[in-house]
Amino acid sequence: MSLKKLLEEKLTAEELTKLRRSFEIIGDIVIVDIPDEILHAKGDIIEAILRKHKHVKTILKKKGEVSGDFRIANYEIIYGNETETIVKEHGCRFIVDPTKVYYSVKLAGERERLARLVTEGEEVLVMFSGVGPYPIVIARLSKPYEVIGIELNPIAVEYFKKNIRLNKVEDKVSVVEGDVRDVLPEIEKEFDRILMPAPNTAESFVELLPGKIKRGGYIHYYTFAGEEEEESGALKKRTIRLFKKNGIDIKVVNIRRCGHFAPYVHRYVIDLRVI
Repeated sequence: MSLKKLLEEKLTAEELTKLRRSFEIIGDIVIVDIPDEILHAKGDIIEAILRKHKHVKTILKKKGEVSGDFRIANYEIIYGNETETIVKEHGCRFIVDPTKVYYSVKLAGERERLARLVTEGEEVLVMFSGVGPYPIVIARLSKPYEVIGIELNPIAVEYFKKNIRLNKVEDKVSVVEGDVRDVLPEIEKEFDRILMPAPNTAESFVELLPGKIKRGGYIHYYTFAGEEEEESGALKKRTIRLFKKNGIDIKVVNIRRCGHFAPYVHRYVIDLRVI
């Protein structure tokens, strides 16, 4: 039964149209967006969520979008008090606290897709790696030689280290704390595959890639774009120009949506092959 169905007798028809159709469940934590117009029904919404999802121990109300260098959203606890949880994903487990680190269940499918692309023996770099979901899923679902994650948020780094141990991938995955701008130039190797899963800032880090990606290697570049850019081919052309300007010739292998951002605006991943 949907949340709207559970609230039919509590809210007016007009108020039901204001209710967000979905909410995010991270382990036993629910993140819900309650518009100001129906904030008076917060108690009924909490009750409905708990009826639908009996395992939930904490409900967070979203107060602001993901922002800042650490990519953390602003939340208010409206039920419970524990904000740390364990998420299960593709046979992996991740300890996270969404009030302190970035993690999105909605990207689980994208993480699996990328992991399935990795071939045996690859050396993989994940920029902006957070608590480690991309590196660890890759290590568990494929057979890389090594996966290095770089993360700026020191709290996320500590969770990443815990998650490496929790998933028993110490022999494959390592984390480097710091700003990608400072850390990447110090890593003296070329990678077979580089992931750039920060659509709001990835563009400004392309200049670091020359000398870090092998010819024939793959780059997974994330960005936000409007539907018209995708349909007209402007997104593809913009991406090719960006990499060429930074000394990297690439072939666009695939462009796909992997998340919704705003009306007619989406998160895109562009799979690139270095030529």
